[in-house]
Amino acid sequence: MKKSFTKAAMSTLAVSLVAGAMLLSSAPFSASPRDAVAGGHSSSSSSASYVVFARNDLGMHCACPTFAGFLLLPPWNTVRVQVLKKDATVPTIVSSGITVSYSLAEESDTSLPIDPYFSQWITYSPKLFPGFQPIVNGKIQGLAGYGIAGNMNYNSTTLAYEAVGIPAYPVTTGNNTKDVMVDPLGGPNRDPFLTANITVKDSAGATIGTTSCVVPVAFGGCCSCHLDLAAANGYPRTPAGSFALLGKLHGQNASKIDFNYLDPTGDGTAGPIRCSWCHWDPAMSESAAPGLAAVWPNYVIMPGATFTRTDVKVSQYSFSDVLHRFHVQNPLVLSTYDPNIATDCYKCHPGNGVNCYRSTHIAKTTPNSVSPSPMWCTDCHGNLNQRVAAGQLTQPWKESTLPTCFAPASGITSVFTCHATSAVKDNFTWTSAFAGYFINARAGMRSKILCESCHGSAHAEAPSAQSLDNVENAALQGNAAYTFPAGVDKTYAIGVCNVCHIGKSNNWQGKSAM
Repeated sequence: MKKSFTKAAMSTLAVSLVAGAMLLSSAPFSASPRDAVAGGHSSSSSSASYVVFARNDLGMHCACPTFAGFLLLPPWNTVRVQVLKKDATVPTIVSSGITVSYSLAEESDTSLPIDPYFSQWITYSPKLFPGFQPIVNGKIQGLAGYGIAGNMNYNSTTLAYEAVGIPAYPVTTGNNTKDVMVDPLGGPNRDPFLTANITVKDSAGATIGTTSCVVPVAFGGCCSCHLDLAAANGYPRTPAGSFALLGKLHGQNASKIDFNYLDPTGDGTAGPIRCSWCHWDPAMSESAAPGLAAVWPNYVIMPGATFTRTDVKVSQYSFSDVLHRFHVQNPLVLSTYDPNIATDCYKCHPGNGVNCYRSTHIAKTTPNSVSPSPMWCTDCHGNLNQRVAAGQLTQPWKESTLPTCFAPASGITSVFTCHATSAVKDNFTWTSAFAGYFINARAGMRSKILCESCHGSAHAEAPSAQSLDNVENAALQGNAAYTFPAGVDKTYAIGVCNVCHIGKSNNWQGKSAM
């Protein structure tokens, strides 16, 4: 009897999925047309009584183009919407009496199944997540039950309406200005910056607000090394060849497990394998790995294997730990492929024309302005050598190992000065959820406004280097009566009081240090 992956269990999957991916080549995919809005992103529109903020929870989610081998990350993207009723004193968070709906402009229930990459997910996801069905009554469903369009549910912890785990996927539009993500397998470029159109209606069905936000999703850069590695070792320069080689290499470590010989479902074919079955992964809402036998009790070890069921054990190491630590400590990686991989984050995370880190911080230079070097991932998170030394990867995505707005992660030093706590008028409220700092933090209006509602998504904080990220703030602060100090414009973090209040100030008063 296989273990059932229930909807309740799916809904607890973590929000922030960030890593690289193994990839599969195939034919191009044409997306359905965007909504009739310039660039696919609509302006934010609210009645005189309400204001609507919509944000993706993370500046870039990753997706795998192939799922026949092993899974690093499933299609998973989360959008949050906060609706405020304006007031002359304190605006109110609206938590009931309204309907908040969303719809991805570029994708549909008919377009995704014919995408040659996403179709792999449809085929293999029931093996990766037993009990899960990716299509229900003709509708694409994500792991948490949300589809390409639908209604959001209110979360009393984040104080926002949420659609969790939307199965968003990068698309090919044929528009060269939008298809900026290079497919490392040689397929056509894709658009990683999708659009969620948001509509808010009152109990009578009248629209009281609309907006749109970027839903970012891209492929990682793993293939740039892994396919070359396969070819250099006599394997086909394909995802299948890479999977075969990586399985062999995995079998040479202390685990002895060459995952090419694992047949989880007993159907006579190897794979697919989900790494977090054995290496616990908080991105799968795990504090302990379930183990292959718990997920597929009747799994089969195929002929030719040099290990037994006794060897198939749960690892003590997190997936983040083994993945990052191996690459930064392996002599072959450092000597042949990238001696600077400890700081070259885009070798695994989405670079490939996307540059998933695109926030206002990227424009920062060293405090004395002598060096033109921009602020980089390592200034907040540390490079991989520092992270290993500080023990961060043994507890990934815990608040104790994450940077805050006021300091880098524990054990990390930076030449950049972080924000002063005195710059924040209201106390922060951490929700103690996965990746709690900033992504789930609330401040302002007596700690009720998500930091992201005003400042933008993590890794894409306003003003972002990607203009699409700035559309919503520009619309909310685009009133001709609003004024901004020198060096600041309407794309900056929300700082005009009358965006949310009535009869306060039309002057942007955000803290420059924020």
